[in-house]
Amino acid sequence: MQDKALSLIAVFDDETQNLLAGYYDILVTNGFTGNQTKNIPYHFTLGSRDIVCENQLIDEIDKICAETDCIEIKLDYIGLFGLKVLFIAPNMNFELLKLQNSFFAGCGAGYHPWTAHATLLLDEPEVILKALPIVAENFKPFKARTESIELYEFFPARFIKKCNFK
Repeated sequence: MQDKALSLIAVFDDETQNLLAGYYDILVTNGFTGNQTKNIPYHFTLGSRDIVCENQLIDEIDKICAETDCIEIKLDYIGLFGLKVLFIAPNMNFELLKLQNSFFAGCGAGYHPWTAHATLLLDEPEVILKALPIVAENFKPFKARTESIELYEFFPARFIKKCNFK
């Protein structure tokens, strides 16, 4: 049995969802579908915790969202994790880093190992290498906005809670 975990995600507004879906549609038109989790909105994964933390996270989400404004950020570049994940990433800003740190304050021990990114395609290296030039040819940086936090259990995906920012 695969280990389960809870994941907190910062979800983008509808306009950003549509723009990112447009980039994915270009990939699909060119024969790419990938192995990324389907049927969840485009987002930044803020981090994961053990499933025993579900009630604690539900309480934290309500408190933190009540104190957090929507976060404007510029999705500015294409990135890779190895050759298995193709993503769009932001120029980091203080507000997004503060949000992530509000849930995961102890992460890093002097450095910050988190990379904000919106996954477009998760696949084998040869597929990513073919998809990369297509995304690069079509991508233009744009302003995005996160407007809520959602909590999921993975895998399989189970939606638990959504909370909008103030």
